[in-house]
This record gives sequence, C-alpha cells and structure tokens, in this order.
Amino acid sequence: MRKIAITLLLLVSATSLFAQTADPSSTDQGKPGTPPAEKPRKQCFWDRLNLTDDQKDKLKEIREADRDNLRSARAQVKIARELLKAALLANPENIADIQTKATNLANALSTSSVQTALHYAKISAVLTPAQRVEAEEALEHRFRNWRKRFGGRQDGPSREQSSGSEDDSPEPES
Repeated sequence: MRKIAITLLLLVSATSLFAQTADPSSTDQGKPGTPPAEKPRKQCFWDRLNLTDDQKDKLKEIREADRDNLRSARAQVKIARELLKAALLANPENIADIQTKATNLANALSTSSVQTALHYAKISAVLTPAQRVEAEEALEHRFRNWRKRFGGRQDGPSREQSSGSEDDSPEPES
C-alpha cells in the first residue's frame, strides 16, 4: 500500500512539473530567460521597407480589396488540380475528359497568375523604386526558402550544369 501511495505521489509531482514547463505563467514571460513572442513574418517583411503611414494604409486597403479574388483564384486552381488527379487515377483511358480537366487547370492557373500580377502591380504603384527592389529581393528569398523547405523547383544550376560543363554534355538530338 505504501509503494502505491509513493508511486502516485511521484506521478502527481512529475505531472505538475511537466505542466509548468509546457504552460509558462504570464509572470514568467517578462523574465530574461523567456523568449519574446515573435512577430508574424509578414509584419517583419513590411517593416524592412520603412513604409510611411500613408503607404501602410494604402497597402492594407489593397490587400483587403484583393483578398477574396486571390483566395478564389487559388481555390479554383486547387479544385481543378484535384479534379485532374482524380480523372487520371480513375479513368486514364478517357483522353477527352483528361484533356478537358487539364485545360480547366490551365485556365485556373492563368486566372490566378493574372490576379496575382495585378495585385503585385497595385502594391508596386504604392512603393518607391528602392522599396520595390527591396520587396522583390525579399520575395525571391522567401520563395527560394519555401521551395527548399517543401521540395519544389530549386534555383541554381540545372541538371545539365551540375553534372558537368556544357562542353562535356552531348547535344540533344531533335
């Protein structure tokens, strides 16, 4: 009986220790050992551009105005992509259906690209030329990191360039 009571007491004390480390109290957050809350990445991106208050207001209006159109365009791409995948898995012999679904995906991608380009054009109109360059570099850096993280296409040498010099590789036959 005594062993059971001691075991339960140890479990209760261990559980309270884990609870304290998992959920720090509000008084602990101001201490030097506690990491400060991080800003969202979007905020850091815009802070680097040193925007004026007028620019911030205009950009906020642009984002709010375009949000629904951009989400809708991206959702259409996602739906069209899933429909094409389903058609390829379910009935790969039906070439006409696959071609229709592929065309629908291409149209959705086109619409999404146009909406995104128009959104970026509106944003660029608000920024100064120096801010545009800084924003473009930051976006390229973000996309490059995103591709690395999620295994997308990498910038850098292509397969031909990484396997050897261009002089060593044979010319493709047509």
